[in-house]
Amino acid sequence: MESQEFFGFGGIKIAADAFGSRDAPPVVLIPSGGQTKEFWHEAAHALAKAGRYAICIDLRGHGASGHAADGRYDLDAHARDLLAVLGSLSSRAFVVGTGLGGIIALSVVGEGAPHMVSGLALVDVNIWFEENDLTRLHAALLERTTGIAGSDEIVAALTSAHPDEPAPGGTARLLASFEKLDDGKLRWRGDPLALENSDLFLQQDRLATAAARIQAPVILLRGSLNATISSETLQRLRASIPGAEYTEIEGAGHFLTAERDDLFNAVLLDFLERHAPLTPLSYIGGCEPRILRDALGCFTTGVTVITTLDDAGDPIGLTANSFTSVSLDPPLVLFSLSKRSANLEKFIASQRFAVNVLHMGQQPLSNRFASREAARFEGVDWEIRSPEGSPVLTAALASFDCRTFAVHEGGDHMMFVGEVHHAWFEPHRDPLLYFKGKYRRLHFS
Repeated sequence: MESQEFFGFGGIKIAADAFGSRDAPPVVLIPSGGQTKEFWHEAAHALAKAGRYAICIDLRGHGASGHAADGRYDLDAHARDLLAVLGSLSSRAFVVGTGLGGIIALSVVGEGAPHMVSGLALVDVNIWFEENDLTRLHAALLERTTGIAGSDEIVAALTSAHPDEPAPGGTARLLASFEKLDDGKLRWRGDPLALENSDLFLQQDRLATAAARIQAPVILLRGSLNATISSETLQRLRASIPGAEYTEIEGAGHFLTAERDDLFNAVLLDFLERHAPLTPLSYIGGCEPRILRDALGCFTTGVTVITTLDDAGDPIGLTANSFTSVSLDPPLVLFSLSKRSANLEKFIASQRFAVNVLHMGQQPLSNRFASREAARFEGVDWEIRSPEGSPVLTAALASFDCRTFAVHEGGDHMMFVGEVHHAWFEPHRDPLLYFKGKYRRLHFS
């Protein structure tokens, strides 16, 4: 993470945290009123891993950003801050905003700056307000600016602000908006005036006009349990924005990016790849063997070692990634073996085999069983775990001990279907993967 500063309207400091390479396509993430840039850190990590340059900003009067000495916390001031941030970037940014942050982004893009963005993601954004709803929201926000006893009181305040929704999740990110006082109490990090001096109730016609003028790709997102902003409201906004998409995140309430960040990140990255890809899409097509092999290589697989015993009781093994489940009733799995394999007849004759799924630390083992080396099992721990069983590699991520159920011919390969009579797995390791002709690793555990 890299701390940054931008200079917004009137020279006010706009604090930011950036993730990823500066050379990557930028994504600017804007929190709502009362939130700070830390709210977006989890999404920023995911964006950086996906090859984006994620910039989380604090609104003026929030967090580490400057306070407006003139009390300017109106929509125009926020919009000019965002314009200043976008104008300082080396390429067009994709903008993600929740609540007030989304309203600011909508106004900027709809009022004359479409050339500065590659798209918008608007999270729980409503541009049609009831005055009493805004009054209630402001009162709830202002409660946070005074000394609060602790995190439980903050969660209680947030829950009371949205009484018809589940208690907010992701409280660690929400608590990042507070600082600890000398007396041990918590206080919101910002200028209380920033939560009072809102003119959104006066801007509804303006925002509706701006929405209709947006010419960039837009996705609207809402938590399915959000009782503050209805699905009908978001559908109305979708109808106002040409070509906009709409997605609901199941199981999330008012703070969907904190409560279901896994689903939110997946939806956001999918939209980015479709509408603001890292590189221009260029498909290669044909039916030649090389093209087919490369296309098949786009399907990520695990890596396995298939084992059995020959007529002399000696272990035989080979590396394969052509393994899949077939059925649960009966429990069937399948692997395919080239007709040119020196071990083909031995696997047919044995009428049994084991599939050993490799973990991320077993690439050397995969290479060994893919080589022409005769003594593949030398120094490798294995055992027969059941009568009439096949060699099970003791350190594998998972193993399936099978009896051959059927053998089918399939072009230049033979397909072995096995009925699983015992399976083992270790739940704390991550898999070794194979993608586009190379080993890959993902850390899940």
